[in-house]
Amino acid sequence: MRVPDTNQNSPTKAYVFALATSAVATALALPLRDYLNPANAVMFYLLGVILTAARYGRRASIAASIFAFLAYNFFFTKPYYTFYVNDYKDVLTLLLLLVSGIIAGAQTSKLQAERNFFRTKEHNTSVLYAMSNELTATRGREQIVATTSHHIEEAFNAQAIVWSPSTKLEVLREEQAARWAYEHQQSSGLGTTTLPGAQGYYIPLKGTEYVLGVMPRTHQSFTADEREMIHTFANLAASALERTDIAEMAEKTKVEAEGEKLRNALLSAVSHDFRTPLSSIKGVISSLLMEDNRLQPDDKKELLASAHGEVARLERIVSNLLEVTLLDSGKLKLKQDYYFLPELVGNALKQTESVLQGRKIACQIPPNLPALYVDGLLIEQVLVNLLENAAKYTPEGSPVALHCNAYAGQVKIVIEDEGSGIPAGEEEKIFDAFHTAVTTQPRKGSGLGLAICRGILQAHEGNIKVENRSEGGAIFTIILPVGAVPVMTEVV
Repeated sequence: MRVPDTNQNSPTKAYVFALATSAVATALALPLRDYLNPANAVMFYLLGVILTAARYGRRASIAASIFAFLAYNFFFTKPYYTFYVNDYKDVLTLLLLLVSGIIAGAQTSKLQAERNFFRTKEHNTSVLYAMSNELTATRGREQIVATTSHHIEEAFNAQAIVWSPSTKLEVLREEQAARWAYEHQQSSGLGTTTLPGAQGYYIPLKGTEYVLGVMPRTHQSFTADEREMIHTFANLAASALERTDIAEMAEKTKVEAEGEKLRNALLSAVSHDFRTPLSSIKGVISSLLMEDNRLQPDDKKELLASAHGEVARLERIVSNLLEVTLLDSGKLKLKQDYYFLPELVGNALKQTESVLQGRKIACQIPPNLPALYVDGLLIEQVLVNLLENAAKYTPEGSPVALHCNAYAGQVKIVIEDEGSGIPAGEEEKIFDAFHTAVTTQPRKGSGLGLAICRGILQAHEGNIKVENRSEGGAIFTIILPVGAVPVMTEVV
């Protein structure tokens, strides 16, 4: 990708080309010597000088002017084929040819150098622009290092490495040069006064712990312009790496803040949700110990039943905490099989029979629904959590509706209640762990039930959403994919 500099070619090749242009000019003009004004032959030689200047620069054009001067003197001034000149007018023509050739060659060489300069600048700008765009869209240290190395290698015909103090280089001198650049925050290696015997040119990426090393494949030192360009590349890479470090630090801070928030929420949930059942159990045990002889058998049975219910409540809280932990860690293992929806709904209604007591349950399940390939116990847990949630946040005795249907390879389960609904803006937040909707009613749970529902359904590649009923209340919609029916093979 480097734009070639025409002035950097082999001097021998340049002088041979200058001599060749004079020879070609002579070969073209000599047959016409008797028909042309001798001064017109000068144009052939000037053309050769200009071509040489455009291709090989100022020094080669001066050589071409001298060759043209000698060739014109030898072939076009009388006496021919000697370097002696009889007519003073021919001397003037020769001098004008030499001076004109040198001036024309110098101007052409200058224009060509300027053209190459602007071509190089334009090319470098486009390369830097492409690298800047790519780095803007690149995330992660490894990708940034790879992008930087790729662009530098193409731009400078060199091998590029990004070194850090934790890595080792195969050649000790290269590692010493890179380490010196890192420790002193200055360039080192090829073309510098520090370890100039190194094969690479090393630049510290300031603001980071990396050093950029560029090793030309031509084994020649970089020019001042090339070193400046390499520093520009290095600055871009350093900015990208520093941006990545800041982003990672921000993400780490965010994760720590979320972890602290989760710990606080967990402590709050445990202190609140454990305290009530434990107090009830403690009260029952105290009553039994103090009033054992004066309590009737029916009273004892009622107290024990109350304690049993509170123990079951504690068991559900602990189970929910464990399930949230498994869901967050991704360690929840599904034990999937084929289940029919009436079976799952029936089991969920049976488990919530006590909390739904006194309510009218409207259940509509079409008979032709396909079987679901799910973990039956977990899907039952989802239904239980939603039914218990409906019982907690709706007036006592209000009805609950559950209906199902299938469409486009999916089964939809809808649970509706006639409570106060979901406050505006809480439709997504209520599925976060330890979040409970802001209502006028006191807190009634740990805020884990709906989070568990969403985690279980996502593990089944399903989904859950909530919306408010126009008549009042909430509508929870469960969407589950229908698994392929297994192919039955006959066993012989």
